[in-house]
Amino acid sequence: MTDATALPRGRHGLSRETVARSQRQRLLDAAARVTAARGYEATTVADILAEAGVGRETFYEIFEDRRACVLAAHRELLDDLVAQVRIAYEEPGEWVDRCRATLLVLLEWFAADPSLGRFLLIEPAAVGPEFHAIFQAGFDRFVAVIDSGLDRDLPDPHPLPATSMAVGAAISRVYGEVAAGRTERLPTLLPQLIYETLVPFLGEAQAAEAARIRPDQDAGRAAGGARSGA
Repeated sequence: MTDATALPRGRHGLSRETVARSQRQRLLDAAARVTAARGYEATTVADILAEAGVGRETFYEIFEDRRACVLAAHRELLDDLVAQVRIAYEEPGEWVDRCRATLLVLLEWFAADPSLGRFLLIEPAAVGPEFHAIFQAGFDRFVAVIDSGLDRDLPDPHPLPATSMAVGAAISRVYGEVAAGRTERLPTLLPQLIYETLVPFLGEAQAAEAARIRPDQDAGRAAGGARSGA
């Protein structure tokens, strides 16, 4: 998430908008980290305030309640991840190479900060049934990104939409590793994830070939997947 620097003590020349923006960002960062550490049910507004260094009155000027703050933090993180994925996918090059770079960015984004990865995928489910719709909307955003740049020469898709199958494979794999506490090792799964996500488009033989990655192809790409200010 964006680095929220503490405001200077005492009198300062910052505008009211700057102060409000800093306080909101600190609350979002705190909500994500405290919820990831304690779980949504155990997290209180007081916990968030203590982590953020923001007063209760200010909190309720910005958010209606704990739930609204947590969901806003989740939305900001998801926006950042989608943006990073889109940037990688829209780079010039062959479609398979762009997919490879995109998956690397996805894996590195989660590995860069395991606690925020857990917050994004695991903890908000405790918010309630409405989180299913939020999760589905996020899934659809990733599908739309991939659909926007498909290679016209790809084989005909399977009976089920190939992009949905590919995105589902990626999310399922990442979710399993995050839930098991193995987030930091996600980048090592790149070849396996390349195969799993490309099979719906290319078939087993071509997907297996694409998963044979040379070190020089992906060296240095990992930095592009780290979230800003993580």
